Amino acid sequence: MEDIQGPSQSVRAALVRGRTAVDAFTETWLSQGNATWAEETATDLLLMAVHPQLSYVSFTRHEEARVGADWLWWFVDAASDEAFGVLVQAKNLKKKGQRWHIDYNYNNGNQLESLLRASDLLKVPAVYALYCGDPVYRQELWCDQGHDGVMCTHNPRAGVSVLPTVLAAYLGGLYADSLAVASLHAAVPLEDLTTWEEQPWSHRGVVHDSAVLDLLTTPQQGPRLVAKRLLKILTDYRARQFTATAERVHSGLDLDDAVFTGGLSDDSGHYLRPHFPHVLRGLRRSLPPYVHEALETRHLPQGPEFMDLDGMTVAYV
Repeated sequence: MEDIQGPSQSVRAALVRGRTAVDAFTETWLSQGNATWAEETATDLLLMAVHPQLSYVSFTRHEEARVGADWLWWFVDAASDEAFGVLVQAKNLKKKGQRWHIDYNYNNGNQLESLLRASDLLKVPAVYALYCGDPVYRQELWCDQGHDGVMCTHNPRAGVSVLPTVLAAYLGGLYADSLAVASLHAAVPLEDLTTWEEQPWSHRGVVHDSAVLDLLTTPQQGPRLVAKRLLKILTDYRARQFTATAERVHSGLDLDDAVFTGGLSDDSGHYLRPHFPHVLRGLRRSLPPYVHEALETRHLPQGPEFMDLDGMTVAYV
């Protein structure tokens, strides 16, 4: 039966199933006296639960010692074939005694640097999928920021949330004891990525490309909405930073199929990458051929940029 609510709502329903499956797994795991759960297992359960609305293919792991899976997610407009890609790595919200922590600095920061290098090779933005446990697990985690409704840490949708990697690195340098709270406050629940009714925007910087300005200031849907979601998170925090670059140089993207080819600010603030090019390079005019090939053959594409991938996921929104 055709989904009369539209593809974005269908994908959202699938992502809700995925988050619910992860919540149930973490609740069961902890109730049996175990410590923090396996990120790879949570990812497997998430992907199984979102099928068949989201298609995925899992690859053989190349680095058994690596902690956290790298998954390439593509959100695709079924009508235009426009697509937005993002490289995802899982991170657990951990509690040890009374301390909460998310280890972005794993292996002395080498894992984070490796993730960003991989995203540069693939020419997509990098994000963390935060596995935060069920609401009971987070009931003692309090946020001191203002909230119009449910506190971010107690949001029932926050069990699987998304945070741009460059922002996670920035927050890691600012917060010691409250990094977990700061991360959850900045993150977006995974199931909210494809639906956003009001789509507010308060970007204070200069955007020379009228098409980019239109993306930011008018309602979007599908892949462009996911890209706008991530940019909104980054520009909100960039507005709070002191100016880190004296001038803003604007450049294009070295991609034949990029939706936006010019007018992107190279200002990076205190981020590890300029945030506009970092995010918008993931927005393509069509889904790359290697994604179709991987879904059909169930094999890892050829090339060094794919060697660290554990799999790909495609969502038509």
